[in-house]
Amino acid sequence: MSPAGLQVAVAHAGAIRPLVRLLYDEMASVREEAAAALGNLVFYNDETNAGNQAAIAEAGALPRLGALLQDKAAAVAETAAGALRNLAAQNAANQDSVCQSDALRSLVGLLKESREPKVQVEAAGAIHNLAAGNTRCQGKIVEAGGLQPLVSLLKEEAPRMREVAAGALWALARDNPELQKAIDRSGNIYAEHLPKRHPKN
Repeated sequence: MSPAGLQVAVAHAGAIRPLVRLLYDEMASVREEAAAALGNLVFYNDETNAGNQAAIAEAGALPRLGALLQDKAAAVAETAAGALRNLAAQNAANQDSVCQSDALRSLVGLLKESREPKVQVEAAGAIHNLAAGNTRCQGKIVEAGGLQPLVSLLKEEAPRMREVAAGALWALARDNPELQKAIDRSGNIYAEHLPKRHPKN
């Protein structure tokens, strides 16, 4: 069975709602694994599973994953950001739901305040997928203060950190002249210097 087929089989077996319930478990390790499982049910090898994305959103996962971005356990926050990243990939409905919630400011907060590089990488990746092809979310990310921390991450020593920050800025600037100007003002980063690539996980 293909990975996509396995994703569908797991969903049809009724796993989604129990996994969403486990996001509330008192044990951090259980919350982490549940978030990871939900994230893996919707994305594999640059391909999204739109059906599972919709089913997970309908099961109420998005608000809880947003809340877990502030979890005291850094691994839980990292995994929650990764799950939101996958749920937002090429899915306008999920993008809009996250951008209209407190989760967006929490993601920006992780960029600014987290001392865990892995958490910042996942947060930047989530912002990338929220911004990709969605002008509404692009504007809300700027309103939430997302530009400057992404610009700051471009100066980090870790190549992966610079990569995801540049990718997020690319997604924000693509086909959006106003944001291209805002990014320039934020750090003299011209849109034509950002990586030219398709949105991905």
